[in-house]
Amino acid sequence: MGGFFDRFSTFLQTQNIQVSKVNFNAGDAFFYSHPNTHEYTGTLAHFSSWLQVFIAEHNIDAIVCFGDCRPHHTQASCISEKLGTSFFVFEEGYLRPDYITLQEYGINGYSRLNTEDIKALKKANDHPIYTHNRFYRLSIAAIVYYIIAWLYKSRYPHYSHYRGMTAWQEAIAWLKAPWRKLRGYLPDKQLQKRLTNQESDNYFLISLQVHNDSQITHHSDYHDIVQFIDEAIASFASHANQTQLLVFKHHPLDRGHRDYRELVSSLATRYQVSHRVFYGCDMHLPTLMKHSIGMVTINSTTGLQSVYHKKPTKVMGRAIYDTPKLTDPKPLDDFWQHPKDPDNEFYLRFREYLIEQTQINGAFYGRSPWMYKYLKQTNRDTSAISDTAK
Repeated sequence: MGGFFDRFSTFLQTQNIQVSKVNFNAGDAFFYSHPNTHEYTGTLAHFSSWLQVFIAEHNIDAIVCFGDCRPHHTQASCISEKLGTSFFVFEEGYLRPDYITLQEYGINGYSRLNTEDIKALKKANDHPIYTHNRFYRLSIAAIVYYIIAWLYKSRYPHYSHYRGMTAWQEAIAWLKAPWRKLRGYLPDKQLQKRLTNQESDNYFLISLQVHNDSQITHHSDYHDIVQFIDEAIASFASHANQTQLLVFKHHPLDRGHRDYRELVSSLATRYQVSHRVFYGCDMHLPTLMKHSIGMVTINSTTGLQSVYHKKPTKVMGRAIYDTPKLTDPKPLDDFWQHPKDPDNEFYLRFREYLIEQTQINGAFYGRSPWMYKYLKQTNRDTSAISDTAK
């Protein structure tokens, strides 16, 4: 996450909060400039016992991390629960842009939010400040992180990256991305134009997620994206109206790592719907949503965008917004035939509740207004060149 946690530590210290930092690799250490840092060089199997001692010795009353499904963080969550230590998780925003998530206990399937509290809330009227989040900052931070971690990997002999890829494998994947974008750009734009220029909405949209997204491995029953794609096409072929289409939208950040074009094509042929199933990446998602019949997703936050656009939405995993008033609880086979519209009045109250309980106006690779003024007072870097965490 680049330098985000370095700035977050500065913010906490301006509030007279003592901060300790645990580094698991040299990339973690590189992006953090404060004292009270501790290097964990042991095995994953011994981390729980090490952390339990660490919490006691340093009087830790709260743990903050990015993501609740990474191996070390999962153990930290369990130890926190055992010791009564608070456990907070940063994640990408449930609502985007200009929001990030900060939630106690965990996100999505691990969330402990009580939606009964929504009844007392008014409609949402949020106006987040623009955060200047930039993809190139993410790219630079990621490249530097992987290089540093690789160069000094001998210092952390037992560390294995949670994504299961080496720095070279990541680099190769990102080098593939521009070529795939160039190859598919015009066909994707032509497909979008064809779909959205029709007189009536006649396609369902499927928003795919990053292939190794922890929300799939921890908050759904799918083994991988391939299994989900297979189930979706098979169900669509058997139960959707013969005049309706199915459109898969690939995740742009997964472009270099996975390409499901041939898979979708072969499955569509197997289920005899090749003329009704389409696949693309460089298409404007909000535009596709507006012209669709509805959306199917495992548990992507794009499902909330679909609800925002008042479109029927089917969640196939576990998501914080998967409630009967927002998403369709029917089985997928029935969804194609009778998609249920979301309750927009409830959505507005749910959005307000989500903002109040879990969302912060900020960005990991941009400016976070809630801590910007404190960083400015201390003459810290406020340009948000990059952003980190463990």
